[in-house]
Amino acid sequence: MDLIILESCHSTWIFDPDRMQFCRILKGLQIDQRSVSTAWRPYWGLEVDPQSEAFSIHLNESRTRLIQSWRHTQDCAQCGGHETAELSVEDIRRAVRA
Repeated sequence: MDLIILESCHSTWIFDPDRMQFCRILKGLQIDQRSVSTAWRPYWGLEVDPQSEAFSIHLNESRTRLIQSWRHTQDCAQCGGHETAELSVEDIRRAVRA
């Protein structure tokens, strides 16, 4: 399974291009010592702009429904360089298995 993992300021985005599904692990939220993740959702396409760090997730074939976000960077213009929290590899594994 070749996953694409993108870090935004408030989430870790996990994309499974084989199944065309994605989920997010929300940073800074925990329940019973476990990170909170969204359910897997289908997507139609993923575009990552290397110039602006923006990415777009197209939710339907006509590309009229989409989610846009930005990748977090060290000198992040979106959050001023401060991430909400870090995630462990085990947090990501749990989300992928769910």
